[in-house]
Amino acid sequence: MKKLIILGMALAFIGCKNDKNSEPEIELAPSHTTPLTDDSKEMAADAKDLNQTETTTAVSFEDPKFARVYQQYLSLKAAFVNTNASEASAVAARFNEAQKVAVSNQELEKALMAITQSSDVAAQRTLFEDVSTLIEAEIALQTITSGTIYKQYCPMAFQGEGAYWLSNSKEVRNPYFGDKMLKCGTVEKELK
Repeated sequence: MKKLIILGMALAFIGCKNDKNSEPEIELAPSHTTPLTDDSKEMAADAKDLNQTETTTAVSFEDPKFARVYQQYLSLKAAFVNTNASEASAVAARFNEAQKVAVSNQELEKALMAITQSSDVAAQRTLFEDVSTLIEAEIALQTITSGTIYKQYCPMAFQGEGAYWLSNSKEVRNPYFGDKMLKCGTVEKELK
């Protein structure tokens, strides 16, 4: 018992810092460990927005209706970066309503409805690849009046097949892996 007390005092003495400007470091050991479920991953993702970047580029389109479509696309991408299936479903529904007004693309509607009806983030991410391809084709038909859209690519997505997405930042935030490989990817092209 005496040895434990001496050991505890020695560790406390060693751990103390004389630097008045430093914050004390406290490490709490968990009482038990539990594997993360899909729900706990979603709650952890809600705690911090992993999609945040240091810089973003505002993009303006000649058609303000299409600007709303693009904003919904970015919100959907953010939901996948944060691995939030329920948010992805909700955003996909809003995205679909916006695209019906601006472009009325039936293939895009089908993919967005499938995301809305799914609660499986892996299945939703597969559909997001289709959404990204379709929205890029729609952007090509639009006039961008200012700003830049960054076409990004992850070679590791879908068991090494790779996949693209669009972003409002040069900084990569990977919607196909979320926090597992948040910054995996490169800027392949700039759309202006």
